[in-house]
Amino acid sequence: MNAQKSSVDLVSLTNALPGAVYQLELTENGDWHFHFVSEGIESIYGCSVADLQQNTCVLKDIIVADDYDSVVNSLLDSAKYQIPWNKEYRVVRNGEIHWVYGHAVTEKQPNGSTIWKGQLLDITERKQLELTVKRHQRNLELAERVANLGHWKLNLNTGKSVWSDTVYELYGLEKSKTDPGLDIVMEKTHPEDRKAITDAIEAAKKSGVRDVEHRIIRSDDTVRWLRESGIYQLDENGDEIIFGTVQDITEYKEMELKLRSTGGEDEHTGFYNRRMMLRALQRRFSFYKAHPEYPYFLLVLQVTNDAKTLAHTAEIVRANIRDYDTPGHLGNGLITVLLSTLSSPENKSSLRRVMAQLSNAGIEGHCMLEEARSTDSRFDDILTRALPK
Repeated sequence: MNAQKSSVDLVSLTNALPGAVYQLELTENGDWHFHFVSEGIESIYGCSVADLQQNTCVLKDIIVADDYDSVVNSLLDSAKYQIPWNKEYRVVRNGEIHWVYGHAVTEKQPNGSTIWKGQLLDITERKQLELTVKRHQRNLELAERVANLGHWKLNLNTGKSVWSDTVYELYGLEKSKTDPGLDIVMEKTHPEDRKAITDAIEAAKKSGVRDVEHRIIRSDDTVRWLRESGIYQLDENGDEIIFGTVQDITEYKEMELKLRSTGGEDEHTGFYNRRMMLRALQRRFSFYKAHPEYPYFLLVLQVTNDAKTLAHTAEIVRANIRDYDTPGHLGNGLITVLLSTLSSPENKSSLRRVMAQLSNAGIEGHCMLEEARSTDSRFDDILTRALPK
């Protein structure tokens, strides 16, 4: 194959890739030049290849003004420290705001200039999903704080309950035909999640609080996700009582699953990637600071950072956690699981099973279970305690 044919094939290949492929240079004099840009740039920036190569200043009119300096500074830092460039930012294309993700490898040249070879991708759909999840989470936490949701009272001695009208609606039951109580809750709860309900009740007896997410199967066979939060007390007769609230979180759960399929999964484990996991930890920590009566547990594993070990470890972890636990890979073999139950014995049991199976598989690593503390000032304080010293 001659050089000319090879060059044509290479250009055709880059033009066929998603987004835009580019080579950008920053000279010692501070001048910017695009030596190559694939045709996909028009779908990213809304400008032609020729426009961008002739004058990089057009980017000032394309990148949203509030993001422009941040993009430039991130490139300058990449050049200064010779580190890969990664950045999410907004652009205006055809009069509408779009989100772009840029990444590149950095190469220092003998003449002192820096060259980036990378790719630009439109991530607007994913960002809109993320923003929707954030809005839903904020609204959910606000609703929980002001108790603007279904509420109930459960007598553990009799198994009988008192429900607000919203609880009947959430379970898809007619008030006039329903005798509310623990039996009907267990009957409607997904079979795989019933143990989570009993675990939460036992946890409430020991710690004074109850917090659980579980699925229910309504009369029309639809599956819905509910979050139940409650406080355990003894009434004047000495009966064990749990006062609680319930919120339908199906939309939030489905949005999380969809978000995973649009770029939130780690390629080696199938768990949340670093960005998604850190955000999940931050959300849970924010809820904990607002409601310290609802602590949480984090399972942390550090294993060898190779694809085979990570895949095998992920299989073991997945087999020993619940569907509603949140696992993630933070990179470098560091796997974390945000556990959904307050049951310390159950969480310790999961830890022991994981450790035993890792040992049987010949996988060496560090395993630790940590609980959030009132003295934690940042969401990563619990993670720091669990890391190998």
